[in-house]
Amino acid sequence: MKLDEDQSLIKEILKGDKRAFEKLMKKYNRRIYNFIYRMIRDEESSKELTQEFFIKIYTVIYKYNFQYKFSTWAYRICYNQVIDHIRKNQVKIDSLDAKDIKQKQILDHTGTQIKDGYHNLEKEEIKSIVWKVVDTIPVKYRELILLRYLQGLKYDEIADFTGLPVGTVKNRIFKAKEILKMEMLKNEMFKQ
Repeated sequence: MKLDEDQSLIKEILKGDKRAFEKLMKKYNRRIYNFIYRMIRDEESSKELTQEFFIKIYTVIYKYNFQYKFSTWAYRICYNQVIDHIRKNQVKIDSLDAKDIKQKQILDHTGTQIKDGYHNLEKEEIKSIVWKVVDTIPVKYRELILLRYLQGLKYDEIADFTGLPVGTVKNRIFKAKEILKMEMLKNEMFKQ
């Protein structure tokens, strides 16, 4: 079996190479932090949970199954950690328009046009509004939107670590996108 970059690092970690773990941490640190921050919207807690995530990964790395992608396994652990934190702390999730975190456009703009000619300015405004709307949807939709469009995970990867059937993942993401599109239309940000 041919190993990918992550799996090669894991092999080295299992042999006791701490530098290999540092490389893995460096590769995933920002993505993990961003995911946690988008879910709980608290900088200090996000930093702490990111550190806890890597400690957890280090202590359970021996359980990793090389038949699967490391990222899927790692995000499953992170996802469970965040959901546990939300349940324990009843975290209030604020809007998702933080300027210090890269935002990805969620809506598929096929068949839509931006009203004015100030394309770049409006694009940033739209992203900001989209993330504010994402914040208003129930957590069961929000978490899937974040995993799909912020983390860039495939439906089957999302299903693997949420424990949901792929069909449910697709259905909830479709429903969330419909809610987002309706809000955009309601705010007259797009015309059809």
